[in-house]
Amino acid sequence: MTNRSGFTFIEVLVAMLIFVMAVLAAVDVVHGSVKATQQAKEITLASQLLQKTMVDLETKIETDGFDKGCEKKKEGKFEAPNEKYSWTTYCTELDFNLSETAKQVTGGDDKEKEEANSENQIQKMILDTASKYMSQSLRELHAEISWIEGKDKHTIDATTHFARYDQNLSIGGLPGGGGTATPAPSPTPTGGAH
Repeated sequence: MTNRSGFTFIEVLVAMLIFVMAVLAAVDVVHGSVKATQQAKEITLASQLLQKTMVDLETKIETDGFDKGCEKKKEGKFEAPNEKYSWTTYCTELDFNLSETAKQVTGGDDKEKEEANSENQIQKMILDTASKYMSQSLRELHAEISWIEGKDKHTIDATTHFARYDQNLSIGGLPGGGGTATPAPSPTPTGGAH
């Protein structure tokens, strides 16, 4: 009887199959890791561009005021090397109507009672004046950064509120108030990656 040492053809094929499957699994893990790293880089860069866009918008409003610096909607693309990213900004006036809100809260919907009661008229005048001043002094700023990766469109966004307390205040049609207080942004960021 002869003693053969070595592997049979089937044993070699099975070993090669196991080796190929292990290599394919490792390649898949590496590919997923590279893709996740690339996506993290894109989101980080988009976040930096979003912050820059928001700061530019706030600076423009602080410098030019609401009339010139606050455009309802504006959009564009970034220059190289960030040309795959585009931006959109919104500047919205906030409409406060405190007297209507107060009326709903107190349940006072009878117009004749309200007109007869001078105290209600004074309260309404104060609330209307405060509403008008708040509407003139506050803006909601929203910015979005978008880019396309493969077939998918990605977007991140942020919203903040910007206040300028140097707006003129008029009571009963008479000019007054106003001033030159320093504009104070009050950030309330919301949003995230989509």
